[in-house]
Amino acid sequence: MATNVFFTTAKGEAYYPYISAPDTKFDEQGHHKVNLCLSKEDAKPVIELIKTVIAENKAALEQAGKSKQVSKAAPLPFEAETDEETGELTGNIIIKFKSKAAYKPAVFDAKGQMMPKHNIYGGSKIKVSSKADFYTSPSIGYGVALRLRAVQVLEYVEGSSGGNKFGFGEEDGFTMGEEFETHEEATINIQEEVAVSKPTPAPAPVEEVVEEAPKPAPKKVAEEPKAAPVADSNADDLAAEIASLIGGMADD
Repeated sequence: MATNVFFTTAKGEAYYPYISAPDTKFDEQGHHKVNLCLSKEDAKPVIELIKTVIAENKAALEQAGKSKQVSKAAPLPFEAETDEETGELTGNIIIKFKSKAAYKPAVFDAKGQMMPKHNIYGGSKIKVSSKADFYTSPSIGYGVALRLRAVQVLEYVEGSSGGNKFGFGEEDGFTMGEEFETHEEATINIQEEVAVSKPTPAPAPVEEVVEEAPKPAPKKVAEEPKAAPVADSNADDLAAEIASLIGGMADD
């Protein structure tokens, strides 16, 4: 029973390639994948291999009494290409390859040399090295998955953030050089200069709180003794005169 079969495709055109970086839109872990457009003639060996792997594994499971595992067929990893504008068949076949992000495909150039750095975009002409894996799933049924193992780039279309994708070609005129400072960089530099040149305000003086000493209790002023009343001098003279008269009478 052939469960894993290795093969290499003919040269085809890459559609929606996630070879240089995984697609994480629907899965945080991500997947490397590419749809390879081949002519019917070039796609025929791959299609026959897929059908053979499915037939052999299905027969083996049925002989083992596991017919329930092969009661439902999963979608095949290829389809006929349809023109997006007319909706008519083009005569080409789209072969779908996919692998988990942990298994990044190796990439080689036309001479078979490893390409450590690349940014492969749609339209590149490539050949794909793959492995046909038979599987069974309770939810989607039985089928074959084409694992993306390696890619050989024969015509390289590299992704770019330049103006070509907007239809801008090369013209004579202003060219941004290393001395050119973008608005964003200028704003950052101005902010840094202001931050350096602006004096740091001195800290506000801290008022020292002095505790007031307790006020002494008011001293009691000793009252001077009042002077004794002075006798009336006229009364004294009268008393003396009376005493003198009395004394005179006594002598008589």
